[in-house]
Amino acid sequence: MGTGQLASILIQGFEGPIYPIHRSEPEVLELKAYPSVHELPETPDLAVLVLPTDVVPGILEECGRAGVRAAVVVSGGFREVGGSGVEQERRLVEIARRYDMTLIGPNAIGVSNFHTGLNTTYFPYRYDPGGVTVVSQSGTYSCQIYDYAGRLGVGLSHTVSVGNSAVTDLSDCLRYFADEHTTRSIALYIEGISDGEKFMEAARYAVNRKPVTAVYVGGTGAGARAGMSHTGALAGEDHLYDGMMRQAGILRAYSFEELLDWSWALAEQPVPPGNRICVLSNSGGPAASMADCCVRAGLEVPRFSERLQAELRGYLPHTASALNPVDMTFSMDFEMLHRKVPGAILQSGEVDGIVEYNTFGSYLFGVIQEELGDRLEFPIEKAKPVIIRVLKDFKELPREYGRPIVASSFWGREDEAITYLTDNGIPMYPTPERAVSAMAALDHRRQVLDSL
Repeated sequence: MGTGQLASILIQGFEGPIYPIHRSEPEVLELKAYPSVHELPETPDLAVLVLPTDVVPGILEECGRAGVRAAVVVSGGFREVGGSGVEQERRLVEIARRYDMTLIGPNAIGVSNFHTGLNTTYFPYRYDPGGVTVVSQSGTYSCQIYDYAGRLGVGLSHTVSVGNSAVTDLSDCLRYFADEHTTRSIALYIEGISDGEKFMEAARYAVNRKPVTAVYVGGTGAGARAGMSHTGALAGEDHLYDGMMRQAGILRAYSFEELLDWSWALAEQPVPPGNRICVLSNSGGPAASMADCCVRAGLEVPRFSERLQAELRGYLPHTASALNPVDMTFSMDFEMLHRKVPGAILQSGEVDGIVEYNTFGSYLFGVIQEELGDRLEFPIEKAKPVIIRVLKDFKELPREYGRPIVASSFWGREDEAITYLTDNGIPMYPTPERAVSAMAALDHRRQVLDSL
C-alpha cells in the first residue's frame, strides 16, 4: 500500500520534495530513500505512515521529535479492532497532543488537495480540480470515487479520509473547509458522531458559509455494526441524526449518488431566488417525467404567461409546446435550443431556474457517419465549433440572470457538448430525474439561507 500511495503523489504531480523512509532500500520508485526521519535533509510538512500497527506509535514519536507537525496514519488495527488496539490509539493521541501535531487517522486512506497536486491516497486522480470537497469516515468513499466523479464531470477540490478520528474528526474538517477558498461545497460521509455538541457547532458555522450535504449510514442495526468494525464509529438512531442535520441546515442524502449529484450542483450553480422552475426539453417523455419530479420535490412548474408563450412561439417549431413544460420537439437549430429559448425564459422573470433535457453535440452524427460510410456525409468537424460557440453563451446564462440551470442527457462525455458544459459549470446528469433532484438541492439551500 505504501508504494501505491507514493505512486499517487508522483502521478498527481506534487512539486515539493518527497522523501521515502525505508529501513533497507536505498531508493523507492527512483527517489532516494532514507532510513529514518531524523536523517532527512529537512523537516517535512507532512508524514504519511503506512506501517505495522505495533511500530506506528514509535515512528510517530520520532516524527514529533523531528518537528513534523502533520501526519496521516494509514495503518489499521487500532480502536476499530478493540483489545490492545484501543491502547495503541490512545498512545497516538497522547503523542500528537504532546507535539502539537495535526493527526489524520489512524485507519485513514489519506488526504488530497487537487489544487496543489497532493494526493496521498492509493488511487490516482486524473481530472481537473473543482469545488467539491469530500470528508469521509470511509476510505473508499473518499478516494475510490475519483474515476466515477471524473466521468460524471464533478471536479473535486479536496478529499479527507478521517478514519478513526482519534485527533481530527469530521467537525474539525467542517470548520476548516468552511473557510478554505477553493471549496465551494462540502460532502460528508458519516458512520457516527462521538461529540454531538461539537458537530452541531461546526455544522452551523459551515452551513452559514457554504452548502453542506451528508450521508449517514449508522441508523440501522446492520449499519451500526458495520461502522463499529470499520472505524470504531459510535452510531445513533436514524431519527436523531435526521433531526441534527435538519436543525443545522445540512441537506441529507440517502445514497452516495445523491451526495455527489447535489454537492456538484451546489458547487457550480447559483441558488435560485424561488422555487418556480422551467422544464425545457426537446422530447415529450423527459419533459413529462421532469415536470412530475419537480412537483413531487416541492418545486413549482408554473404555466407561462400569454406574453411569454407568444414570444417563445416565435422561436419554436410549430410542433412544439410553449406552456411549461416547454417541449421543443426535435430540432437541429442549436441557437434556438441553447440561446434564444432559455434566454427568453430567464429574461422574463417568470421562473427561478431551468431543468433541461436537450443537450447533444456531434457524437450521434459521428456514429451514423461511421456506420453508413460513403452513403452519408455530415460535416462533423465544421459543426463542432458552431455547437461550442452557441454553448459558450448558454453556460453564461446562470451568471447573467442569477438563476441556476441543471441539465441531463443520456449521452456522456464522449459527446463534446456534454464535456464542454460539465467542464464549464453546467452539471449534466445521466437521467432527467437526477437533474430535477439536483435542482431541489439548490432550492433546499435557498430555504436554509432564508432561515439564517
